[in-house]
This record gives sequence, C-alpha cells and structure tokens, in this order.
Amino acid sequence: MKELVLAYSPYTSDQAFPFDEVFTYGQDAKTVGFDNADAFVLWGGTDIHPSYYGQNHHRMNGAPASPSERDVWEWKAMQHCKANNIPIIGVCRGAQFLCAFAGGSLIQHVSGHHTSHQVVDHKGLSYSVTSSHHQMLDVHGTKHKMLAWCPAPLSLIYCGEGVDAPPHIQAQREKKKFYEPEIVFFPDVKGLAIQGHPEWAKVGDTFVKECNQYVVDLLLTNKFWR
Repeated sequence: MKELVLAYSPYTSDQAFPFDEVFTYGQDAKTVGFDNADAFVLWGGTDIHPSYYGQNHHRMNGAPASPSERDVWEWKAMQHCKANNIPIIGVCRGAQFLCAFAGGSLIQHVSGHHTSHQVVDHKGLSYSVTSSHHQMLDVHGTKHKMLAWCPAPLSLIYCGEGVDAPPHIQAQREKKKFYEPEIVFFPDVKGLAIQGHPEWAKVGDTFVKECNQYVVDLLLTNKFWR
C-alpha cells in the first residue's frame, strides 16, 4: 500500500497511535488543510452540543450553552470530508460526533462505561476494549453496520433530554434486543466510529488490530462493505 496521510483535528493533539500502523504521515487539518489526506481522525474530549443531534441539554451533559469553536470547526470539517470522499475515523467524542453527523443521536448519560470491558463483534470474536465515556452512540434511524457491541448492557440508565430512555431504546430493552454499540460503520459518510480508546491500548492488542483492519477494509479499500 502507498504511503498514506492522516489528517487530524487540532483541538486535541497530534496523537497517531494506533493508526500509525496504517498511515505514514499526519497533518493538522486546520493549519494545512485536507490536501493529500487519505482519512481524517477526530479524537476524544468534552461533550458535543446537543443541538447537533436535535436535543436540549440533559443536566449531566457537559457541553457549553452554545456550540464550541471545536464543535463548529469539526462539523464543517466532516462536511468537507463527505463532499470530497475523505473517510472519517471518530474515537470516543469523535465517534459520537460522527454518529450525529450520520443522522443519529446520542444517549446523553449512561453509567458503567468507565473501565475496560469485553465486547463481541460481528465475526463472533470477543476482546477487551478501553472505555471512558458517559454518553453513547444512538444509531437509530441511520444506515449503519454494527461491528462490535457489549455482550450484555453495562449501563443502568439511558438518559435522553430527561431521566427516561428514548422510546425506541426502551422498547428494545423490554424485548432484550438492545445492544450497546462499541464500533460502528456509517457507509453514507464513510465513517468508522470507535466508542472506546484504542490509543490507550497496547501494541498488538486485539482491539488495536481490529480497529486498524476496519480502517483498511472499510475506509481505504472498501473490501468489507459493498
């Protein structure tokens, strides 16, 4: 494979691991732009403003009263990537923003996701992921492929704008068909959403290997999704 360039949002750091196993160079997309970029990565951070997914603040939502400078710039960056067919990788907050960009929403507050835990994937593989988030992807209404999820719900609560779970999630829970998403592919925006933190894992961990394989298969070669 040719040498590849990973553009990144400047609002966190120039962290490259674990995607430096796939990409040769990194570039600050705000300073340098997206010329020659083969993909764009959004890392973790503070809560995004709920207006991006059509909700008001839950009391536990840590977003400011108005969209932050980071929110505005990263949303425009994703619009640019979609218009120019540049794949997007979202990690933690980045995964949540990517879900909203793909037409989904967020569960504004959950519990039980502040330690490493097991996931299962669409191939039947089980492995440990690093985790530290109090919000969660809500992929309802989007075109997506669930790649990995929690084998059993970890959270005791799923808050929308208030204390109650959104109706579609409550209905799924009652039928025992609700799965907490961990890795999701959104083909319409060519986006890979990773709720956990592969950058906190060790070289050679299954979590790292699987994330990088998804980047290659889904975003760079389109082998997996037709």
